[in-house]
Amino acid sequence: MRLSTLLVCGVAVMAAGLAQAQSVPTPAAGMPLPALMPLPASMTAGQGRLAVDGGFTVALAGPADPHLEAAARTLIQRLSAKTGQFLAGAPVTAGTAPGKGATLTLTITGVSAAVPAPTEDESYTLTVTPGGASITAATSIGINRGVATFAQLVANGPQGWAAPAVTIHDQPRFPWRGLLLDVSRHFMPIATVERTIDLMQAVKLNVLHWHLSDNQGFRVESKVFPRLHQLGSDGEFYTQDQVRQVIRYAADRGIRVVPEFDMPGHTTAWLVGYPELASAPGPYAIERHWGVFDPALDPTRDSTYQFLDRLVGEMTALFPDPYFHIGGDEVNGEQWKASPGVQAYMKAHGLKDTAALQALFTTRVQAIVAAHGKHAIGWDEIMDGDMPKDVVVQSWRDAESLKKAALAGHAGILSAPYYLDLNWPAGRHYAADPLPENLPPGLESLILGGEACAWSERLSPENLDVRLWPRAAVVAEKLWSPRDMTRDVPAMYARLDTVAQDLVSAGSQHEAARSVLLTRVAGPAGLPALLPLAQTVQPLQDYRRSVRRPDAVQSTPLNRLVDAVPAESAEARAFSLAVDRFLANPKDVEARAAVLRPLMAWQQGNALLAPHATATPLLAELAGPSAKLTRLADAGMAAAEALHTGKPMFDRAGGEKAVADAADAGAELDFAILPAVTRLVKAAP
Repeated sequence: MRLSTLLVCGVAVMAAGLAQAQSVPTPAAGMPLPALMPLPASMTAGQGRLAVDGGFTVALAGPADPHLEAAARTLIQRLSAKTGQFLAGAPVTAGTAPGKGATLTLTITGVSAAVPAPTEDESYTLTVTPGGASITAATSIGINRGVATFAQLVANGPQGWAAPAVTIHDQPRFPWRGLLLDVSRHFMPIATVERTIDLMQAVKLNVLHWHLSDNQGFRVESKVFPRLHQLGSDGEFYTQDQVRQVIRYAADRGIRVVPEFDMPGHTTAWLVGYPELASAPGPYAIERHWGVFDPALDPTRDSTYQFLDRLVGEMTALFPDPYFHIGGDEVNGEQWKASPGVQAYMKAHGLKDTAALQALFTTRVQAIVAAHGKHAIGWDEIMDGDMPKDVVVQSWRDAESLKKAALAGHAGILSAPYYLDLNWPAGRHYAADPLPENLPPGLESLILGGEACAWSERLSPENLDVRLWPRAAVVAEKLWSPRDMTRDVPAMYARLDTVAQDLVSAGSQHEAARSVLLTRVAGPAGLPALLPLAQTVQPLQDYRRSVRRPDAVQSTPLNRLVDAVPAESAEARAFSLAVDRFLANPKDVEARAAVLRPLMAWQQGNALLAPHATATPLLAELAGPSAKLTRLADAGMAAAEALHTGKPMFDRAGGEKAVADAADAGAELDFAILPAVTRLVKAAP
């Protein structure tokens, strides 16, 4: 059973109202265009529809290419999952001529390389008519982008599943549209990585930034230095054959794989097996806590660079992409400051501080990476030194560092506003543009694009999709679609709920995992007793969870309500819209009802949950938030009634106190409905 079927009727009604705004009408003889994300660069609606039923077939035209066949199979699988129909039409390779009678023909003019390159032509043309459809592109890379669009176009209607007649000419705004997946802090199995790649393909992301080493784990088999993975991974690592498998899997979907081996900091897991690399004697142990730690590679010894030359040589041979990420972030320099040998080296070489020492390290590592035929990427701290222009800067601290990098002649990637693990609302990610403000003319080409980041301190294979999807699609649109098309936040939200369901057909587990996690938290109380609270809360944003729970470690279970709810409550967003409509006309009876229905359901939630408050620790920590929700809903109902009748609000002091108390929900949660209820209380007479 989908979780949404259990929503209280008032919230379900509001959600249905939103869904009605998620299509763009075509001329009378056509059918509505389903919500698309990313939005295509150019789209013209036609007349009629193309049925997608059990007779759906795909033909391939142009030179033979196994990546093209893989794209066709991916589409058939997605459409089968989406429509619930068995589509028997396996792709038919037709050489240079399309097969007769095929529903969809995929045509390429050239064969793609074994793995995608950074400069691929990703443009495509998609045409749908009642008689058939076609996608044409230079290679299978563009076909993959067109396949993603076609899969979103298919929707159910009175006459069954179909795609509307349309002509689309499309190409990306930026060539680098990435997703960073951190598998070091919490390991992600191959199946999880491949599912993430499937979902990236569905929204036209094209770079998997695989963060493979950190203080909590070194996650790749090294045959040159085997103690890296043997002692630094708790046995959770990818064999080199598995890495090759992922690279092939990604290539079939037009996605590049860029590895990151963070250095000189974030290397505690390295030092477990090779303590001689550090700036202070060991022994070392895998770090179980979160944060910035002192251990760092020793940048003053030639043996460090000899080790790195061999390791980088091994890993650059394993990963074919021309880019290789060397990290470089959050080096606090404390171990260097405490080392007499390092201090003597700095004095002898005229290095004024540890930032200058790190710049020297980065320069030498960049040369090693270049000698192995790769371009180095580093986090924006590497800009503290005089870096070769070949180094790409990834900005994580702020957008200004991206501008600084461009002014210095470096290509750059923006991540600062796209940290999905910080639990920001989708609209905040959407409002941030990759191009820095006031960038001098001529430097735009240095901005390669951006990356959404999924750091995994509080992400596990189980709740990963709950946190990433569908919000990652919002970043994908920001990086793909023309800038003028990505300014309307309300319109984005109007499409997002539909896109979320489309991602389910592409394999996302954000709904299923949330249901499983919530059911587990509810335990003996039952899921209906937990839903009122679950619908109204969100995880703490930014790094506030770390402040509230500094004792959290790598083995801390991610099984609480805060780990189960999405970063942004769709029910709270729908409620906020209802409140705005009501405040615009408090006398409107229907607007009043739309506000009161969910408030009444939320107000009654504690009566269902409270009897079970002592049943399990997971429920015990929710006793306070649940009681606060009841008082907050009471305040909202009293304010709505006062606004509707024009009479003074009943127990205003109590209502204002409920609002104030709700500012600290407890259990590492925020009340997502608090801003809307606050607006009601402030507006009430």
